[in-house]
Amino acid sequence: MHSTDPAGDDFHLRVMRWQDGALTPGELEAFETEMLASVEKRRVFAEIQVRSLQMNELLRREAYAPAAVTIEERARPRRIRFIHWTLAAAAALAVSFAALHYFRHKPVPGTLTGLASVTYDESSEWEGDRSPGGGQMAEGRYALASGTVRMTLAHDGTVATLAGPAKFDLVAPGHIRLHEGRLSAQVSRPDMGFTVFTDAATVLDRGTVFGVDVKADGEAQVSVLEGMVDVHPPGSQEMMRIPQGGRLLAHPKRKQMLQPGADVVRGFEDLWPLTLGVDDLSHLVEFVVPRARHRWNDYRNDTRLYLMPERQRVTADGSLRLDVLPAGSGDPKKRVPGGQAVAAGTRLSSFLLFFRPVENPLTLPVDLSGSITFAQPVLGVIADGARLIQSDDLLGHPRVTYRDKPRRGIEKGRKQEGRDVVRISRDGRRVYFSLHATADPDEFRVLVAAP
Repeated sequence: MHSTDPAGDDFHLRVMRWQDGALTPGELEAFETEMLASVEKRRVFAEIQVRSLQMNELLRREAYAPAAVTIEERARPRRIRFIHWTLAAAAALAVSFAALHYFRHKPVPGTLTGLASVTYDESSEWEGDRSPGGGQMAEGRYALASGTVRMTLAHDGTVATLAGPAKFDLVAPGHIRLHEGRLSAQVSRPDMGFTVFTDAATVLDRGTVFGVDVKADGEAQVSVLEGMVDVHPPGSQEMMRIPQGGRLLAHPKRKQMLQPGADVVRGFEDLWPLTLGVDDLSHLVEFVVPRARHRWNDYRNDTRLYLMPERQRVTADGSLRLDVLPAGSGDPKKRVPGGQAVAAGTRLSSFLLFFRPVENPLTLPVDLSGSITFAQPVLGVIADGARLIQSDDLLGHPRVTYRDKPRRGIEKGRKQEGRDVVRISRDGRRVYFSLHATADPDEFRVLVAAP
C-alpha cells in the first residue's frame, strides 16, 4: 500500500533501521542531515516514537489484564512475556526525546553563534581555520591540536574541559559530538541535561561529573566521578546506567563492557580540577580524587598539600561560619568572634586541603607555602577544628570517612615563626597558604561560590 505520509515509506524504513541500530556510520550521518533539512520529517520521527510507546503500553496492559478463563486454563501456567516491552518502551522514549531534542536544536551551519565560551585556556593550538573567536565558540567542528581548554555551555552553564589532541563538534545547545580525545564535564542543570555523541556510544547526563575518552579507532571509555550517567549505542533502544565510580568501554564494532564502580576513577586526573573550577595549582599542591576507602595516612608527604573536592553546588543552611575572608572585605577589628556566617541559601562548592608531613623526628617540623587559584570567587575559609567537624555533614564528600581526631584545623600560635597562615587575595580568586606542620596535620576547607 502506498503511503500518503509526506515523509514516505522509505523514510519510515530508515527510522526503523535507526531504532534497531542498523544504520552504518555513513547512513547515520546522511539520516541526520535529512532530519535537519525537514521539519515534517522531524514531526513524523517524533510521532513514530510516541506511537511505539503507546503500542507497548497497550500490550503491557493486555498482558496484565484480568480475563475469564476455563478451569483447564487456570490449571495451565500462564507465561507473562511482555515485561521486556515496558523496559524497551521506556528506553525508546528516553532515546527518542534525546534524539528529537538533538534534531530540533541542531543549527543550520552558520546560523547560530555563542554555543559556548572559553573560561580557561592553557597553551591551546588549533588546527584548520576554526578556533574560538574572542573566547566564543559557535556551532561547527573544532580540532584542538594541543593544550587544554575549558568552556561553559551557554544554554545551562555546563562546564566541559578538553585536552588536546581532540576533535569535536558543537552541534546544538547542550550537545557535543566527540570524534577523538578526552573530555570531562560537570553538568549544572539536571533538568536540562547534557549529551555527548560518539561513534561507539551516546552519553546522556542529568547532573553529574564524568569523563569521556575516545581513541582513534572509535573506542570510547566513559568514567563517572560523581552521580550517574545513562549510555546507549547510537540508534539503539538499549539503555545502560553507569554508577558513580563505574566505567564503560564501548567500541563501534565490539560488545560493550561495563566495569563495576571502582574506588578511584582514573584517566582524567589532569582534567578533573579544571572541570571543578580549580584554575591553577602551585606545583606543591596535588589533586586527590575522593575515594570510599580513603586512608588519611596514605597522604603523608613533606612537600605536598593535598586538595580534595567535596560537595559541589550545595546550598548553605545558615550554620556555616568562616574563619578567613577575602582581603579587604570588612573591618578586621569588627570580625565576629564566632566566625563570619555564610548567608542561608548561598550556593557554594567545598574543597578540603590538608598537609600531613612524614612522621620523622629528624625532619619535623616542615614548612610549606604556595597558592591555589579558583575560577569562581572564594567566599571564605573554615580553619577552626570544631567548625570543620561541624561542617562535615553538609560539605564533606559522601564517599569519605572524616576524622574527629587527631586535632584538625591550623595552628594559631602567637609566635610568628610557628603560625599557620591562610589568606585570600583581594579579588577573591586566589588562596595563599604558609604552613608550619608537626606530626599533626594542617587542614582547612575552602568555600567557593557556585555558578
